[in-house]
Amino acid sequence: MKDYEIKTDIVEITLESGKKVKVAKKWVDTAMKNLDTDIEDVLLMWLEDNDYLVNEEQEELDTKAKANQPKRVEKSTTERKKVVREKKVNSTKAMVIEKVAEMLNSIADNVVVENVDKIITFSIDNQDFKIDLTQKRVKKSE
Repeated sequence: MKDYEIKTDIVEITLESGKKVKVAKKWVDTAMKNLDTDIEDVLLMWLEDNDYLVNEEQEELDTKAKANQPKRVEKSTTERKKVVREKKVNSTKAMVIEKVAEMLNSIADNVVVENVDKIITFSIDNQDFKIDLTQKRVKKSE
């Protein structure tokens, strides 16, 4: 850091290379208060944290951290076996669908049980309908 200039709401720092960097004055004031240090130390800390200055201790710690990084593990080439789940037929719902289908045969055309315990499709007067049977869950007692 070559020089710094305090303006209304920013601190403008001139680096050795001539580049000018701006830091919020509010951040500088807060850091000075919290760390109980002067403005130059706070500005140097900000420059190091934002990679404008190199700190030997920080570089050494970064080198050690990079050396201790875990190695990447390659993904397994074996494929997982897909589990085929067998759907359980709800016998009560299957009985209801069967009885409704029998009843619909007397008044409708094209009665088709699409799912044994769930869906029936049929036609009446060239209009298609679908009955989807759902079962309500038992309410939890409080």
